[in-house]
Amino acid sequence: RTARFTFSLNTTSTKEPDLVFAEVVRVLKDAGVKHSIANLVATCDLEGIQFELEVCRLPNLALNGLRFKRLMGNTWEYKDLLTNLISKMNL
Repeated sequence: RTARFTFSLNTTSTKEPDLVFAEVVRVLKDAGVKHSIANLVATCDLEGIQFELEVCRLPNLALNGLRFKRLMGNTWEYKDLLTNLISKMNL
């Protein structure tokens, strides 16, 4: 889907959405994050931090990006977890 959200160089890719999502799932598995998958959305849970990762098309750009949403848990722990996960992704 196409969505408006904040993005950075580390969370965008010219790869196909399926390939980007496969990389997300690989990193989640390697990090031991419990997750469930529906379409291109992963709902994740690790030590009380719940969040969503979604692969979206960026409007007016030929890029796909990751949209993150914290559902539950400490904000700072969530930020640290995402920073760690993003650093391991090869987008």
